[in-house]
Amino acid sequence: MFDIYSLAASLIGGVLLVLIADMASTKYRSVLKTLRDTLSSLTGSIRAVFDGEDNDQDGNPLTRAQVTAAFPEGTWQNRAYEDYKAVLLDEELVFPCTYATKGFKTDDQLYLFIDSDDLSDSRHICSLAKALSIYLPQARKLGPNTSLVLLAKQSDNPRSMEEYNTQFWELLNGLAKLDKKPWPSNTPRDIDTDRWCFCFGGEQFFTVIQTPAHRVRRTRYAQGLTVVFQPKWIFDILFSNDAKRAGALAKVRVLLAKYDPIAVSPELKNYGEEGSRESKQYFLLDENVPAPCPYDKLSASEAIAA
Repeated sequence: MFDIYSLAASLIGGVLLVLIADMASTKYRSVLKTLRDTLSSLTGSIRAVFDGEDNDQDGNPLTRAQVTAAFPEGTWQNRAYEDYKAVLLDEELVFPCTYATKGFKTDDQLYLFIDSDDLSDSRHICSLAKALSIYLPQARKLGPNTSLVLLAKQSDNPRSMEEYNTQFWELLNGLAKLDKKPWPSNTPRDIDTDRWCFCFGGEQFFTVIQTPAHRVRRTRYAQGLTVVFQPKWIFDILFSNDAKRAGALAKVRVLLAKYDPIAVSPELKNYGEEGSRESKQYFLLDENVPAPCPYDKLSASEAIAA
């Protein structure tokens, strides 16, 4: 079956591009960017009309404009997105990760929705693997605060924190199996080391999970399960020298102390620092003890082996 909404968007786009062909000079770059965003919104709107509320993204990450166009008020995707947005834009209780807020405001983020909070579901793992593969080639063009945000349909019966932790690691392990590129040679496979981090598509990632099971550590609470994947090269841009890194981390820690009614986790250390374990930063518990990791190392890629 042909892709009706892409066809319609292409037709509309073709007409508009003909009309503005003479405007493709440096002077009109902002106009062209607006056109691009408009076409993205049109595609999302057409998708919503033809596919309806239960539209499966099929692993295609969406921009902010596409999300709002494709998922109107009343859809579960809209609710998940608006709740995520409300936390980042709260001016009274400032979310400590100011870079996430900046990334949202500057439209550096892409979004993927899944229809349940079961991160071990093979459908979700396959969808996320595809989304990461689509996201990575364009990530550097999106901006210095970019990330891929996974938003799950909110559940009336949330799982326990232990279940979420186990399934989170099953998700990472499943992604490793589907990875079509070799694990980076500069990153050890053994998780219990100070240089390990999650990798996919040949890139290092820092990933954070927020769950509805969290109650004390509010920075890790979300009404609907949320997982954020940040390419680690963004930290090289944001923290280009030691002074910037120290200043940024000090600011984040001050905000953490105001936001969370629990002391800052002792696991929050710099990558590569002696005694640090990035794996213990991904899933923080409601108490200052490390969450268990069920793997010594993630599975080797089955995609490459095949």
